Amino acid sequence: MLVANAIKGYKKQEFNIIEEFAGLSPRRKSRLCDSLYVENRIAFQKSVRLLWPQANERDIKKIYNFLVLLKHSSRTHH
Repeated sequence: MLVANAIKGYKKQEFNIIEEFAGLSPRRKSRLCDSLYVENRIAFQKSVRLLWPQANERDIKKIYNFLVLLKHSSRTHH
């Protein structure tokens, strides 16, 4: 009974793809960016799904938009 109550009280953490990206090694971050900037969107989507099988379409769109914004903001600051 104690275990059942502990499980009920445990709040499952929501998957946050931006936080997951931040935790990647520099090499994996670079590979993901290359798949978006150098290859194509399909390659990017496949890379995201390989890194995070639990990612849904909303997550993919979120990380896509984040990386596009990151690329544009890096251009304006140089």
